[in-house]
Amino acid sequence: MNLRSIEEIRNKIADHSIEAVSFDVFDTLLLRPVPDDHHKYLLLNKRYARTGFSGLPFSFIRENAEASLRRQVLSGALPGEDFTIDRIYGEICRVFFVDRGTAQTMMEEELSLERRLVRPRNSGLALYESARKLNKKIFIATDTYLRKDHIRTLLAVCGITDYDLLLVSCEEEKRKLTGSLYQVMLSESGLLPSQILHIGDNLESDDLRAREAGLCTARIPGTMEVFSGYGCGKQVTRICRDLTDWEAASKEAGIAVSRKMAADFYFDDPFRPFDVSSAYNGDAFFAGYAALGLQLLALLRWLKKRVKEDGVRRLLFLSRDGYLPMRAYELLKSYQPDLPEAGYLYASRIALLPLMIRHPRDLYDLPLDCTRYNGAKLLGTLSFCSFPDAEDRMKRAGAADDSSSFTRASFSEFIGCFIEHAYDEERHRKSRRKAEEYLKHNPLSPVEEGCAVFDLGYSGRPALAIRDGSGADPVFYYFQGNGADLLNRAALGGLTVRTFLDFSPYMEPTLREYAYLEAAPSCIGYTEDLKPVFDEGPSEGYPDSARLLQEGALAFVKDFLELFHGYEGQTAFRFHNAALPFEAFLRFCSGKDLEIYRDVMIDDELWGGRRDIGLNALREARNRKLPDYAKAGDPK
Repeated sequence: MNLRSIEEIRNKIADHSIEAVSFDVFDTLLLRPVPDDHHKYLLLNKRYARTGFSGLPFSFIRENAEASLRRQVLSGALPGEDFTIDRIYGEICRVFFVDRGTAQTMMEEELSLERRLVRPRNSGLALYESARKLNKKIFIATDTYLRKDHIRTLLAVCGITDYDLLLVSCEEEKRKLTGSLYQVMLSESGLLPSQILHIGDNLESDDLRAREAGLCTARIPGTMEVFSGYGCGKQVTRICRDLTDWEAASKEAGIAVSRKMAADFYFDDPFRPFDVSSAYNGDAFFAGYAALGLQLLALLRWLKKRVKEDGVRRLLFLSRDGYLPMRAYELLKSYQPDLPEAGYLYASRIALLPLMIRHPRDLYDLPLDCTRYNGAKLLGTLSFCSFPDAEDRMKRAGAADDSSSFTRASFSEFIGCFIEHAYDEERHRKSRRKAEEYLKHNPLSPVEEGCAVFDLGYSGRPALAIRDGSGADPVFYYFQGNGADLLNRAALGGLTVRTFLDFSPYMEPTLREYAYLEAAPSCIGYTEDLKPVFDEGPSEGYPDSARLLQEGALAFVKDFLELFHGYEGQTAFRFHNAALPFEAFLRFCSGKDLEIYRDVMIDDELWGGRRDIGLNALREARNRKLPDYAKAGDPK
């Protein structure tokens, strides 16, 4: 029966001809955040290693023991159509010479893991509740090696305790996949096939075989089937083409389970409307959960590895770009209290400019695009080191007309004139001192020896300013650098800089900043009593998509830590692979997903001289400059 919504299935349940509703278990009533049993078995390797065994991983033993029994069933050497988990572990002892005590320990570990991972599928649970309220008989039938008492426990964990018949293939030695378990259901219930509605996710065992047995059927597709069918995250295959094998990368355990988590989160109801021109349905929370969240998790694992290797005692996150990583780090620290303490360091290029300019000649290399400035605007930026009457001084010295945008040549001429006539060394010294005092002595996040500072990147200028102004020598952790400029500056300045992405991604960094930064005014300086001063200029435009992207990413990190804390080695991935889905989203955002960036206006007051940069316009301009090699032959 081709029912296309949960409501249509409810209506079928209510049909007077239906006396009983039969439910499949896994991916119908219950969800697990693993795409298949293989990834569950990988989690068992950690416990097996503690038994003293090494070499052959337990996941290999577990899978091959089950496969051995399956071959015996198919050949007729083993009676019946299925077998219990006890039989599997007996086969482990027989074939792989594992002692019975260890086998018993591992079987208990597997059952405990099942209880830890299982979650209700809300759409399936809603149908179950509908059947109960309508006083329909409820049958549960599943093809599994788990015994009835195990299945009862898992169902109870998810609030399912009221049913009339429970059939499991391993105890009945009959399977839905062959259709014979449905015959047991009919025999034990005494009902006609047409009086039973079977609900499940598997096309063959829950739909085709049930219909062959005469039952009515309603299929609710598995979450991963829908996720893959809509191409969620498919953009990553384009960004990987000719360089990275995404098919192989997506099989890395941590990436595989993260995709299943995203599928379970968004497609619990598999019939929800979805815009196929998009990858994430224009839903910022979903994009955060399914793409940004995995990148954020990879960044956390990288930071954890780095602080341990570098002996860091305190990890400072630079405002505003370090806001989301800091919040995620606090989640991680709740599970691992031994991690270094975190702090939030209020700074920006504008706030640190007095420290970046160590000598007046450094003004020739200000961190800005001079063609976006004129004289009046530049004098405002240089107020930290200029006389109060700087504008009059420059006019008397014959500086260029304030209304004209600089060329590179006229900019240099203007700076030379400024140094000679308007530069105030004493004012610069005072501005520098306030920044130094904040870095050294602010009570919440002082920069001290043994600390590290995280920022999204890019050139190393703020890092040099922080290092010189604090008098300490922190390690700097960057999401990415800007290439040769950072490498040269780090080498000349003696900076220790480590980058999460050890390459330069194509996409405009400002787009990533929007996902990571704190949607709050920027710090532009410091008071005498060591408090940050915040920008009071025109507000940036941050619609709900900024908050939703971040909340989605943090929800993913929280769920991942809850599910897989203690299994980091068994949910491993390469950091750059885990970063790719969100990078691909930034690079190839299309269709309804573009709504996520609509009406977003951000501030680039120092470099770009503007407060009203539209992200979609910036993204489109960037894309026009990029070769889209991946577009040719794009997989359908």
